Amino acid sequence: MNDNFWELMIDDDSMTKEEFFLKVRDLYLNLLKHLYNDQRDIPSFSIHFCSEMRSIEEGIEKGYPIVTVSHRSGKIEHWNVKDLSEIPNFENSYTWYQENMFVIFDFKEEDSSPLSFITGEFCNELFRQIEAFGIKRLKIAHMFEPLISTGVVQFFYGFYRLDINLIQTLSALTYEGSYINCSLIVPRFDIKPEKRSRKNGLDVAFTDPIMFSVEHLRQIRKIVELSDKDISLVINSAGKIQGLTKDEPNADECKVRIWDHLSWTITYSDKKISYYNARYHIHSKNKKVPMIKRSLGRITEGLTPEQLEKIETVIEAAAKQRHGTIIIIGSAFDISMESARLCDTKSASGISETDLYERSDLIRYLTSIDGAVLMNTDCICTCIGAILDGDLVTKGNPARGARFNSTVNYVRRRFMKKQYFTGIVISEDGTVDSVTEDHVYRIDLTR
Repeated sequence: MNDNFWELMIDDDSMTKEEFFLKVRDLYLNLLKHLYNDQRDIPSFSIHFCSEMRSIEEGIEKGYPIVTVSHRSGKIEHWNVKDLSEIPNFENSYTWYQENMFVIFDFKEEDSSPLSFITGEFCNELFRQIEAFGIKRLKIAHMFEPLISTGVVQFFYGFYRLDINLIQTLSALTYEGSYINCSLIVPRFDIKPEKRSRKNGLDVAFTDPIMFSVEHLRQIRKIVELSDKDISLVINSAGKIQGLTKDEPNADECKVRIWDHLSWTITYSDKKISYYNARYHIHSKNKKVPMIKRSLGRITEGLTPEQLEKIETVIEAAAKQRHGTIIIIGSAFDISMESARLCDTKSASGISETDLYERSDLIRYLTSIDGAVLMNTDCICTCIGAILDGDLVTKGNPARGARFNSTVNYVRRRFMKKQYFTGIVISEDGTVDSVTEDHVYRIDLTR
């Protein structure tokens, strides 16, 4: 047995153990950035490293030397524990063991979640690569999405016997030219059978339940047409679709909402995880204000929840525009003045007042030409095809296209002229960004 386990893993003479622990912290943080749209939603995690190899007997006798690094602090804490239960939130943390060494990830969860399984996959790949290639040749970032996917699949199959690959396949299929728009309620597998069954409360019960499995894919694709966001297909503890209900899921059930092509959301234990734009996204459950309000910046001051909901509905409709578009949102006065300016200079096409919330069916047509759509906070549009002009006042982002960079520059330029606009940039890949004068937010449009 060698007491210098960590030193053996570090093939860089210039790197100390503490620097290695901080590097692991940073790699884990980068993984979480792939999972959360807003970095402020990332849980304030801590990672506890056992700094010396200790058998159980040695641990009981001498205790365990611990080095702790945290998400939001560069400070490294050294301490000693006689029992691992002394480590805060130990029972809900993920622990990686190898050769009488351990690393404990505390991400402030109070129950099992996909994050625990994802963390496990991260640890296995991280230390496998370090042992095989050394710290200098470590390349794990390209593995983030496969590791996340594997963790999600393991969690939902382990706790709900839910096949995520089947959900993914269903979300890619069409029926008479349309993609799926449905909801499924699935019981938690580790709950006692008498608590898992929905014998009562079904609005419609099937006399011949269908097994929810890939072998019955064609039948399932047809029957999900009975469901939408308001009525769910219910899967029983035997894995069969037994009927329909308008009720919300019980505490021991999860709800799968397939809402677009390769796009779905699962709600479980008061938490949510989604898949869209070819990535998984964990939703924060601690938002103090609705996502859309926070994303739109100062133009939301004084707006009612109804106005915010209407704006969100318009953005959702515009996001279905396959080649992307831009929506500029501002107060009625500012949008009126700007529409007149752009139309007078032949930089935009004026239209009669059109309520884009009431006429959401027109959005795909109004956004089909080059240029931006201007809309006030009541969703009234009088200007389309606008060329976003203005002197360059901010550095561009070469990783983003002309649509994004021109919107950032335009919004900040108008801000300098005391006009407060928010630009909604919908890219061809389906991502939606909200551009304010001082920040860019990624908007989550999941249902």
